[in-house]
Amino acid sequence: MYISMNWINDFVDLKGINLEELINRFTLSVAEVEGTIKYGENIKDVITAKIVEIEKIATSDKLRKVKVDNGKEIITCVCGAKNIKIGDIVPFAQIGSIVNGIEIKQVQIAGETSNGMCLSEKELGISEEHSGVMVFDNNTKLGINVKELLNIDDTVFEIDNKSLTNRPDLWGHYGIAREIAALTGRKLKNIKVESLEEYNNLKKVNVEVEDKEKCYRYTAIEVENIISKKLDINKRIRLYYCGMRSINLLVDLTNYIMLELGQPMHAFDKKLVNNIKVRSIENDIEFKTLDDISRKIDKGTLMICNNDEPIAIAGIMGGANSEITDNTNSLVLESANFDSVCIRKSAVDLKLRTDASAHYEKSLDPEITDIAIKRYIKLLKENDKGIKVTSRLTDIYVKKYPTIKIEITRQYINSRIGIELSLNKIKEILSSLEFEIKENGETLIVKVPSFRATKDISIKADLVEEIARIYGYDNIEPQTKNQPLRIVETDDEKKTENTIKDLLAIKYGLSEIHTYIWYDRKKNKELNLEVNENNIKLANSLNANFNVLRESMIPSLLYTLSENIKYYPNVNIFECGRTFEYPNKGEECIENKNLGIVLCSKNKKSKELIYKRN
Repeated sequence: MYISMNWINDFVDLKGINLEELINRFTLSVAEVEGTIKYGENIKDVITAKIVEIEKIATSDKLRKVKVDNGKEIITCVCGAKNIKIGDIVPFAQIGSIVNGIEIKQVQIAGETSNGMCLSEKELGISEEHSGVMVFDNNTKLGINVKELLNIDDTVFEIDNKSLTNRPDLWGHYGIAREIAALTGRKLKNIKVESLEEYNNLKKVNVEVEDKEKCYRYTAIEVENIISKKLDINKRIRLYYCGMRSINLLVDLTNYIMLELGQPMHAFDKKLVNNIKVRSIENDIEFKTLDDISRKIDKGTLMICNNDEPIAIAGIMGGANSEITDNTNSLVLESANFDSVCIRKSAVDLKLRTDASAHYEKSLDPEITDIAIKRYIKLLKENDKGIKVTSRLTDIYVKKYPTIKIEITRQYINSRIGIELSLNKIKEILSSLEFEIKENGETLIVKVPSFRATKDISIKADLVEEIARIYGYDNIEPQTKNQPLRIVETDDEKKTENTIKDLLAIKYGLSEIHTYIWYDRKKNKELNLEVNENNIKLANSLNANFNVLRESMIPSLLYTLSENIKYYPNVNIFECGRTFEYPNKGEECIENKNLGIVLCSKNKKSKELIYKRN
């Protein structure tokens, strides 16, 4: 996952902070940072300029001679873009500018002298768009550095997703900003949202949640009169730097909020949707998703339907039959919360892992579905002031996670961390992470915020970890444990086992082995061994060949023998191991400890092998 420091700066004032030191501290206290990218370093002195003249070049069908005004002088260059016209204001790299780390110099092209170049978004490094030159608004001032208009300079760091598996709150910039605020002692700003109270008298969105086991919350709203088609450029730059391609305004905003809050959203074309039902389908179906692929959807998969027609695979991907296009001017906006196990199972079955499913699999906080919609409407209004909200915020909240409260004492915390922290320091750290605290003498009653209560914080040890990591593991001085050393007595069974092992290994020269406690179905077949396949089985075996626990050690010993006799003339091995009996149809399992010995030779007879040992 990519995190933009420009984006973080919206929520935490990073002025005066060394970003490299901060990112290192983040690795030590929160999650592993795999790498850092510094955008904008290879773009320098690119300015705004107006195209004042365009002439054809006789020797070329594609290239044209273009004169641009940078506010101080007229400069001639050669350009092959077809989208430009007289009066356009464009990013211009004049002689001496740096583009993609290369200095712009005077060159001869098609017999003409070119003293610079008009740039596309791709050449500026802010998107993959290269079909034409980037064009600014007509009232843009000439001769200013484009970095005054575009947030090209940014530091982006990549976090290892595996280290965030238990932290659904960190799957968005705002959650990361909360951590950075706690680490730096800076204030976390509130996220700006649109108040939707004025629309409470409007009709509801037609939504029905039929499967209440898999859908925890479904929030929706309707919007019309959408004119704008593109998200503003600086937000598109953030999407690009964080690995998202721009599609159109309405889809880009859903992706923007997913990266910001961690809440996936979906926009349906309102003309194509009038009655939403969230249900698990009763039969297998064929369904074409947004990637234009027809997929077999299994019975029981949670779907979003328009009446009875599926229009999206819940939490994974929308359907082509309700797709947002450039002609869409009204939408039904969905912000929902689904059972994480259900989403993961469907994504695995379909072999369709998406950004949305990756978020839902982490047990997202259902409390943010309405916040995400309010944020979406706020940003949509900023981008297109003429939009009309045509429904109230419709919110079906089916299942709430229980509130978690943990009682903990200062003495318990300090004894586990190994340092003396004051009560005020402990409260300061927990409060910075938005835990609510009530004091009762030296005891703290800590209420876990909803965004940490879905799978992360549940016991006192979790709170100790929170305090220790924000305080800084590197600030905790290692101390020698002060406790008496006592000899651990070996029990009689272990003494007997050790005596047997010493006898076989030292006196008789056998090699001790340790084998797995389950049968190897593939090896049994190779060695023509028959075993009891109805013995106790592992419920979640990673390999179907290894799911039956052994009733006898003989197959395990023969596996080892078959591998070693290929290379040695004599193989003499033994093992003290466990076997299992499962006689009463699941009522009881009996575990036994056994001694197994194998003596094998390619040239000795059996009597010599057994009786004449060194």
